[in-house]
Amino acid sequence: MMHRYHQHTHTPEETRNLAGKIAAQLIPGDILAMRGDLASGKTTFTQGITTYFNILEYALSPTFTYINEYHGATQDIIHVDAYRLKSGQELISMGIWDYYESGAITIIEWADIVSEAIPEDAIGLSFRHMQDAENGREILISSPRPLELG
Repeated sequence: MMHRYHQHTHTPEETRNLAGKIAAQLIPGDILAMRGDLASGKTTFTQGITTYFNILEYALSPTFTYINEYHGATQDIIHVDAYRLKSGQELISMGIWDYYESGAITIIEWADIVSEAIPEDAIGLSFRHMQDAENGREILISSPRPLELG
């Protein structure tokens, strides 16, 4: 059973704060599968995750390297940008299953492109621009376990 949540943020800081609330509930090996248009908040959300885990390196989308590794004192984060990939098979050939099994938290931007390489129990996040607010974001979350977002 998937638990579903509908959240709104109005500033990049609110998006990062929501990510921090979710990060506090992540466990080693969790996978976050993010979908959304360009500039919809996916990388800002990732920055909130890395900030929560006290990772000093500033998270940027790995558009040309595909995968960034961030090493924190208590948790490693793997950040994947699948925008330039053609299929999940390309991600599998890059060794994504090794990352999944490493205990790192894996964050995948453009998850819809590589959906066949993402386990069913991944936490799904879908980002959309809110029509009436310049920095507003609508974030739909589906999780295999309950999340506390209040």
